[in-house]
Amino acid sequence: MSKYVFPEGFLWGAAASAYQTEGNNIHNDWHDAEQKEQQKPPGKRRLAECCGDACDHWHRYEEDYDLAREMGIQMHRLSIEWSRIFPAENEVDHSAIAQYRAMMGALHSRGIKVMLCLHHFTIPRWVLAKGGFEKRRVFMTHFERYLQTIVPAVGDLVDYWLPINEPNVVPLAGFFGKLFPPFKANFLAFVKVYRTFFAMHARSYRVIKAHFPEAPVGVAFAFMHFQPYNPANILHRWGAAFANRAANLCFFEAVKTGRIGFPLGLGDTIPELRGAMDFVGLNYYTTLYMKGLRPIEKKPGDQATDMGWILYPQGIYEILQYLARSIDLPIIVTENGVATTDENFRIQYLEAHLREVHRAMEEGVPVKGYMCWSLTDNFEWQHGYKMRFGLIHVDFATQKRTIKAGGSWYGRVIRENRLLVSDV
Repeated sequence: MSKYVFPEGFLWGAAASAYQTEGNNIHNDWHDAEQKEQQKPPGKRRLAECCGDACDHWHRYEEDYDLAREMGIQMHRLSIEWSRIFPAENEVDHSAIAQYRAMMGALHSRGIKVMLCLHHFTIPRWVLAKGGFEKRRVFMTHFERYLQTIVPAVGDLVDYWLPINEPNVVPLAGFFGKLFPPFKANFLAFVKVYRTFFAMHARSYRVIKAHFPEAPVGVAFAFMHFQPYNPANILHRWGAAFANRAANLCFFEAVKTGRIGFPLGLGDTIPELRGAMDFVGLNYYTTLYMKGLRPIEKKPGDQATDMGWILYPQGIYEILQYLARSIDLPIIVTENGVATTDENFRIQYLEAHLREVHRAMEEGVPVKGYMCWSLTDNFEWQHGYKMRFGLIHVDFATQKRTIKAGGSWYGRVIRENRLLVSDV
């Protein structure tokens, strides 16, 4: 039996997002897209179902946080839904701000630290009507109002800030990959929107620091692991390198230098972006094979999750090593988890990835914490409710919560601050 002991003070947590859990977020772009897609015949829908009540976390957060405490969760990552704060352009819902303060206070009262995300994919309906992400100047005017409203209102309760969740995913999935609304496949739109996310991150960092100068501010970045489908094929190797650069490397180079490099820019600058990060938040799930610019999710024989993502734990080790070499900041794994109904597989997945995290730490990579996605089963965007990532099972018909075997296993890891792995 091998022991993988983590250092004292290592932070163990779980993550969630507002839209996926709260329920009845009806003032944003995703809600409207779901309603529109449901008008189509079932075989034509690009979104599986409507979010609706989700986990009803808005009303049941105390119960969820009790179960988090029972598992020993030390830090919880949650997000704020912009459209709850500004349901209309000139309307601030102060009761929503009070509710978020109550949620964060409930975490602190249970001894759980707060990691807060300010933007997790969705935007208010009225912002979309003004051009959304593609009209950067207009968008940033309204995003600034949101920041200046919410940051001072809740910041005294925040331990770690993640202004933006996965700044590369909305550009890729919504404007190039046709997976998220508005379902575009336009490389120029991808570039334009990604640059909006650069501006969002930079401005968020500066606003938070203006109000709370000592606050640690990072990013939850979906660092996508790419590899050539056939390593001997030069086009496959080039495709993997290009995808890595466009999806991942440009962001970190820009934060480090303030310059936006090819293919997202030609060296032009966003001065506020330079140095706008105190720690790196890493979201990691899988690898993608590349055949030129065509992504392939798996090869024959690969073990895959319910999402169709293959089990590739060494990818998190490789990315952690890259971040340590090139960014030289503390790292927190802000998402890692698996969609499955097989709790043995959930434990296998988490254990395999934690072993790779531990290996990187043994080699000097400064990983300070690990957040499992997700605390509860929730609404998984275009896939709806079929994908079960949670440590806590949710019966969506009754909203009954039950800690899963994987959640109990994770709780033991937290209590012992180590993995015990069979050598057989």
